[in-house]
Amino acid sequence: MQGLIGPLKELAEFEELCKNKKKDVGMIRVCGCVNSQKSHMMYALGDGCKYKVIACSSETKAKQIYEEYRFLDSNTYLYPAKDFLFYQADIRSKELVKQRMEGIQAVLSGEPVTVVTSLDGFMDHLAPKESIAEKVLKVQNDSVLKLDEMAEKLSVIGYDREVQVEGPGQFAVRGGILDIYPLTEELPVRIELWGGCGEPAVDRKSDGYCNLSGGRIPTEW
Repeated sequence: MQGLIGPLKELAEFEELCKNKKKDVGMIRVCGCVNSQKSHMMYALGDGCKYKVIACSSETKAKQIYEEYRFLDSNTYLYPAKDFLFYQADIRSKELVKQRMEGIQAVLSGEPVTVVTSLDGFMDHLAPKESIAEKVLKVQNDSVLKLDEMAEKLSVIGYDREVQVEGPGQFAVRGGILDIYPLTEELPVRIELWGGCGEPAVDRKSDGYCNLSGGRIPTEW
């Protein structure tokens, strides 16, 4: 996408903006940019920045900017605000939580990332990322798991225990089988324990599930 930035670098006004950006910490006011070019301008001004946050006036505007900006940068995430009425109504599907966790996971990965949110989302109070990282559950092929302890840990971090996993943010325990639907993944995961609850965790393929040794399933929740 560097080809899109080249023409802007030829403008004296843009060059002046880039110089002011490097001078001091603070805000730079940019006026006169038409709506259709705002995403392009933000992308160009953010060139070289590892973490970028775009705060919009409303959720509707944030979604619009997100759709435009991810064409320029595929590593872009929408971070919705906690609208309490909708948040409570949507608690079973956890769609809002899923979107928020995808953004947080991207930041924790250490890779360059752009987060688009509304002013309400921007003002949301979050724990330090180090604290969030400490609560991540990691499972490897040779991990030793105890189902009761794992179920308790999943409940503590906000997962719902169900008879059968049907959506993100849920888990189910049946015998020596643990089904988990991570908030940040498209498919659920099935883990089967051999020889008892303390034996190494191994995968078991099933329709609609990823397997632990397939190389494409998450090992962190």
